[in-house]
Amino acid sequence: MQKLKLWEIIPSNQPTIIKNCPKCGSNSIFESTGNFRINANQNKLDVWLIYQCQKCKTTWNMTILSRVNSSTIPQDIYHKFLCNDFDLAANYAFDANIHSQNKVVLNYETIAYKILGETIHPYTITEPVQIQFKCDYPMDIRADKILSEMLGISREFVKKLSKSGNISSNKMKAVWKEKVKSDLIITILPVKVCNP
Repeated sequence: MQKLKLWEIIPSNQPTIIKNCPKCGSNSIFESTGNFRINANQNKLDVWLIYQCQKCKTTWNMTILSRVNSSTIPQDIYHKFLCNDFDLAANYAFDANIHSQNKVVLNYETIAYKILGETIHPYTITEPVQIQFKCDYPMDIRADKILSEMLGISREFVKKLSKSGNISSNKMKAVWKEKVKSDLIITILPVKVCNP
């Protein structure tokens, strides 16, 4: 029976965006402040997530809701907007669709993260092991990068083991092309020959 291990990828920060800053006069890195701005006009509601230029602190408001009837917004969500709820702001900060609607692109390269889970080595296991990923936010991280870190081998050797069938995924796709998602399961078979 295959052993199932959980690896949870937890971001330490949020993705930034790169856009023109009117004060700097050039493209700058903007980061989420985690704060919402709300404007109510009669029964219509506008909500923005506030971003800030890292250089000059100029702010830019990313549209979350525009001219929405306030009665259609659940009270708990409205309360989270008012309280600048951290988790709700983070969900929007990682949401590529919202950013696309605002004509800006997320910069995932600035994300730092930690991995919670047991490190293993393909040379020391004696039976197949399955890795279940847990990732609450899309972070655009390749699976081979995480495997390299947690298995203690190079990404090139991860690719070699994938080609030989020692590492495979439930997505029927080359492991080194997979992105980390919560429904991704990696199977690792024991490696007999040590040649990293």
